[in-house]
Amino acid sequence: MASLSGLFKADLLKTRRTPFLLLHLLAPLLAAAVFLAYYSYSPWSAADKVQAYLQVLGCAMPTLIALICSMMAEQEAAGQFQGMLALPALRIKVYASKLLLLLVYGLGAVLAAVALFGIGFRELLGEDSLGMAFYWSGAGLLFGCNVFLYLLHSFISLRLGRGPSIGIGIGGSLTAALMLTGLGEGIWPYVPFAWGVRLISVWTLHWAGTSLPLRELQADAGIAGCILATLTAAVLSGFWFNRWEGRTADH
Repeated sequence: MASLSGLFKADLLKTRRTPFLLLHLLAPLLAAAVFLAYYSYSPWSAADKVQAYLQVLGCAMPTLIALICSMMAEQEAAGQFQGMLALPALRIKVYASKLLLLLVYGLGAVLAAVALFGIGFRELLGEDSLGMAFYWSGAGLLFGCNVFLYLLHSFISLRLGRGPSIGIGIGGSLTAALMLTGLGEGIWPYVPFAWGVRLISVWTLHWAGTSLPLRELQADAGIAGCILATLTAAVLSGFWFNRWEGRTADH
């Protein structure tokens, strides 16, 4: 039986000649560069600039996650999923390896996008007053709030294909943007696409010294919902994959 580490190394090697690495490197660099260029002459306050960047990043993540998960699924679909289903390893290890690869790449991309912006905002524009600790912790929060979407889109991409996954991802990004408005008040803790953008907004406000209580901002409900849904999705998706026989068998 293959070990999880061996499966992960094999999956990592598979991405060397795919757009995976390039996309995860270029997207953070491009996002930071575009916003820093705009902020160099924008009249906004420093706090508003940081919050807007993180909110846009959070709104974009559902679409990007859908794209990445669908790329992974289509790569496996090209071989009729035999690279996943015919391996001499426990099914749960195979699935965990795929998820781990997506999460490692995703975490690296989020850390790069936030850190590059933070360094540029401080060193190039000289406007930062929050410190790099804020950016590192904010990146971790933003990524953690979106782990559920990796689980969701891995399932959708494997089960239904690229089209439904990307369509839901685009809809999720639009929903995240709407949840930042008054429409999101009272309901965002129950909308997975909104967890990242709303909680990073709360985190930015508190780091900047705003004294609004977490309960008033519904952060406690959002955090609880995010953790519970993520753990539930991880367990259910593991059970599903253990019984799955490939897309062609499903239709």
